[in-house]
Amino acid sequence: MAPPDLDPHYQRWNQPEIVDRFADKSARDFFKSETRFLEPIAANIRSVIDVGSASGRFYELLRSLGVQPRYTGIDLSEASVEKGRTLYPGHAFHCANALAFEPAQTADLVNATGVVQHEPEYRELLSRMMDWSDRYVLFDAKLAPIDDHLIDREKSYIATEPPLYFVILSHTQLIAELGALRGVKRVSIYAYATTLNARVRIPDGVGPVASAGILLEKGAPDATPELHIELPEGFETTSSKTGNPCV
Repeated sequence: MAPPDLDPHYQRWNQPEIVDRFADKSARDFFKSETRFLEPIAANIRSVIDVGSASGRFYELLRSLGVQPRYTGIDLSEASVEKGRTLYPGHAFHCANALAFEPAQTADLVNATGVVQHEPEYRELLSRMMDWSDRYVLFDAKLAPIDDHLIDREKSYIATEPPLYFVILSHTQLIAELGALRGVKRVSIYAYATTLNARVRIPDGVGPVASAGILLEKGAPDATPELHIELPEGFETTSSKTGNPCV
């Protein structure tokens, strides 16, 4: 089953092979950028909202770092949500589209693993995550040195049935967007070269592609972000704070 407002392009997440794959995910299967950012802040995390939670295995990553916060998972797949409720009976799971959901409580950390690269409305999702967070927002994305974001399922997609969006963000445009946020005191981006899945289809000339972990730390309502950016070879940018290349 799936939420009644589910757009057809989300149906892939309800297929049994996907449900089973994420149900077996362990702490060591998460992206290195997530561990890198979580380790120094773990002690501050007492509550989590996990967007695209599947069966809640992100909780295992948190537990490996010595914390066991109040956890709320949101996922599009009823089967995954039911698995999560069985695995973690003391926590909350909701079968819902995060773009049409309001949690009962905010959380120290709002996380989205493997979501933005498949979400054409990523800006709306990020805005919601910011509203739900008391301290941190953590997500990952695919970046490339392109002039504009590539959000077109006819041009960039994963060749499954149905096809999935494969959203590639312009690294300079994303940095500008995050640098313009208010109420954020620090934006950290850690990007590294990545090998694309064999089923990924992107236009010729788009590349290199990097996987990026992005951590936003909230501050006073009038705060403007300090940028901390690490990019792989082939990407260039300039810090709005220092004027120096951050590569």
